[in-house]
Amino acid sequence: MFKKETGFELAAPCGLYCGNCEIFRAFRDDDFEALAGYAKEMNSPVDRVKCEGCRSDFTMFWCPECEIRRCNEEKSVSFCFECEDFPCVALIEFEDQAPHHSQCIENLERMTEVGISAWLEEQDEMWRCSRCRTKVTYYTEKCPNCSNEIAEERSRPLTDRSC
Repeated sequence: MFKKETGFELAAPCGLYCGNCEIFRAFRDDDFEALAGYAKEMNSPVDRVKCEGCRSDFTMFWCPECEIRRCNEEKSVSFCFECEDFPCVALIEFEDQAPHHSQCIENLERMTEVGISAWLEEQDEMWRCSRCRTKVTYYTEKCPNCSNEIAEERSRPLTDRSC
């Protein structure tokens, strides 16, 4: 049986699901080779490459400097959708910074529709291989466990995926 990853710490203020982050996955799965690779890419000591979700006590070294996180704290909101300026320029620009940021506003809107707990359940399901249930990241093309094509699955709506 697989362990669900639906804790509140995995719902980032900006709408990202931390459970599909490559650094989160490597840290959670004790993939020391991947962590060392990320550390080298970032020119950082490997012990600074760790994260258990944006709301956890173990975040990446850049998290305290995150403009969106800081804005949420200043406005005393947990998520951007709770702000009267949603969606703001900073969030729109954030979506354009990296491919995995592109669904932030859509994710935040979905949270308002179904609630945060249900959204976390959806995300946990979405970011698994349909064949073997292994957790995958935003950039995973083939399941590391069974070699199932993941990119093709993501193009189908969640309701069309086999379980």
